[in-house]
Amino acid sequence: MRTVRPGGPRFKVDLDVSQTAPRCYGACMGRPELLVIDLDGTLLDPAGEVSEDNREALGRARAAGLHLVIATGRALSECRHVLQTIGYDGALVSASGSLLVDVASASTTDRRTICPSLVEPVVSEIDGGGTPTLMLKDREVAGVDYVIVGDHDLHPVSDWWFEHTGATWLRVSALQDDPAPEATVRVGAVGTPDEFGPVVGRIADAHGDALLARHWEAVTSSAHADETIHLLEVFHPEADKWTMVQSHCAQVGLSAARSAAVGDGLNDVLLIEQCGLGVAMENADHRVLAVADAVTDANHRHGVARLIDDLLSGRLALDGGGA
Repeated sequence: MRTVRPGGPRFKVDLDVSQTAPRCYGACMGRPELLVIDLDGTLLDPAGEVSEDNREALGRARAAGLHLVIATGRALSECRHVLQTIGYDGALVSASGSLLVDVASASTTDRRTICPSLVEPVVSEIDGGGTPTLMLKDREVAGVDYVIVGDHDLHPVSDWWFEHTGATWLRVSALQDDPAPEATVRVGAVGTPDEFGPVVGRIADAHGDALLARHWEAVTSSAHADETIHLLEVFHPEADKWTMVQSHCAQVGLSAARSAAVGDGLNDVLLIEQCGLGVAMENADHRVLAVADAVTDANHRHGVARLIDDLLSGRLALDGGGA
């Protein structure tokens, strides 16, 4: 694992901590109490599977008493098959931090929904581009994962995603037909960066800090298309993985300051930046690498397993400057 020097600008240095003293600066806090793990691009390999190395490492982490939390952009139904593979039934930070769900009971314990009055102009903006709007819902309230607005054909990647994951959806012709307007946690669409760049700019100009809008590459989806696929995502401004990790810690009596987290994508940036020990995958977006305290191996080389072994052995540890 390559670590990043603490203090000042963050940057990577080529340092194999397996041949050095544990990473511990100032008053050492030792091993984290919990480890937050992203799915796509992190725990999952490029084929969307959990490697045997990663699966076995998760078992070692549990046996050692390390509390695990899965944090993903997916909804519960979109990753339940992955969670079953690793035998996970704890807390799930889902929808990029819009929902906190207890996997065992499929019940929502915290959420950040978008005000219906703000959903309407966003849907109009997306519909004007000839793309159907995918409104992700709190399924416990709405009874389905998505309400799809508009009569435009679904992007082929959306068809593939629904078939691949088993996520449930309801189609309506107009927003006023939405049966659960109070349960929207994300408004989104599937398309290209050229389509979504201007849309994000217009949403930001119109609504400022009232909404969080972004677009970024859907690596898993791009692998199943002939072009780079981007996801347009609009959230409540306080919807992020870090906020929900803090919420989970408050619910179960853990310290968020003693957390470690590993991820690769744009929805991991604040989490990696704010947790006690932030670790980027080697394949991570440059914005994740820029704020990370350490870099582990890429997802095709079992980087999560490497990280867990470094944490359990003490080769990587919390320092005295945790959030």
